[in-house]
Amino acid sequence: MKAGIIGTGFAAEVHMKALRACNVSVDVVMSQREEHAKAFAKKWGIPKWVTSVEAIMESEADVIHICTPPATHGAFVKAALDAGKHVLCEKPLSLSETEAKDLADQAAKSGKICGMVLNVRYHMACQRAKELVENGSIGRPILIHGTYLQEFGALPTAYDWRYHPETGGEMRAVSEIGTHWFDIAEYVSGQRIKEVSALFACYTPHRILKNGMMYPLEDSEKRDVTGRKIQASDSGDGEKIEVISEDAAIIQMKFENQAVGSVVLSEVSPGRGNHLSLEITGTDGNIWWNEEENNQLFAAKKGEGIQKEVFAFGNGFSETFTQMFEAFYQAVQEGKPAETYPGFECGARIAKICAGVLKSAGNHGEWTSVE
Repeated sequence: MKAGIIGTGFAAEVHMKALRACNVSVDVVMSQREEHAKAFAKKWGIPKWVTSVEAIMESEADVIHICTPPATHGAFVKAALDAGKHVLCEKPLSLSETEAKDLADQAAKSGKICGMVLNVRYHMACQRAKELVENGSIGRPILIHGTYLQEFGALPTAYDWRYHPETGGEMRAVSEIGTHWFDIAEYVSGQRIKEVSALFACYTPHRILKNGMMYPLEDSEKRDVTGRKIQASDSGDGEKIEVISEDAAIIQMKFENQAVGSVVLSEVSPGRGNHLSLEITGTDGNIWWNEEENNQLFAAKKGEGIQKEVFAFGNGFSETFTQMFEAFYQAVQEGKPAETYPGFECGARIAKICAGVLKSAGNHGEWTSVE
């Protein structure tokens, strides 16, 4: 069994570590930039590097890992399926609801094993939380809420693909980090989101770009990544740019069975490295968890205090990828889809939710169906 990777960035690095842990051989890496392909191949000891889609599809790789910006996913997935490859794609499957559905349909007809990288599901505490919901420990879920807060988008920050509509799409916080929250909320609670009402915020749409870094345009004192004070005069001679995608979003939701919920998404929250949190209140109890303390799960019933379950030999961020890849490659070896990993139908589902969120935000928070 051989794998090929498209992309050489952070996601590709994470995939390589997980593939090594799973003892899967990586035969080829592709990047349209030759220097990136060469460097990645040398670092990981990959025998072959290529710079074209045609070349990687003609390789001996059985599985193609897609680790590129979201706008490129659809074309790469289609090319891989047309070439008879199995596919493991980073989220989101597509920025287009229609394209995501078409890709899911093509995958189902192809007979190939196709998976989405929704690794959060594989935290041991998440699996336990799902079990508690399914066995009725908290009763019927009635309130589902949480956050996904990160700091990497707070200024000053690098001007990368996320800020270009042609590569990152019309949204940013929703399509990049919100996809994980929507998936884990539906997965653990067992409830589908039916309607959404969204509010977006872009706090500094006008920015100064200098040496690949974005700074606020406002005439106020800022600091760079080293802590050095930056006066407006330091960054004012850069290029003026405009960012239209959201720094943060607040989304209200109506779920099945009369449950309601909300989520706060932010890429500009200092101190929050990767704070994904989920709390599910049921008619008979409550459970909550967050990814920064991923091996602790809390549960409570009225008048009985709080119970904390600690997974002393639990897993972390990297291990969630390894466990997901193991489930995916087992399905590849057996030649049949399994329910142990999220497939393209999950990708199409998330694309539909994201499309509804975008439509709602564009209509001043109007309630929008995602069913």
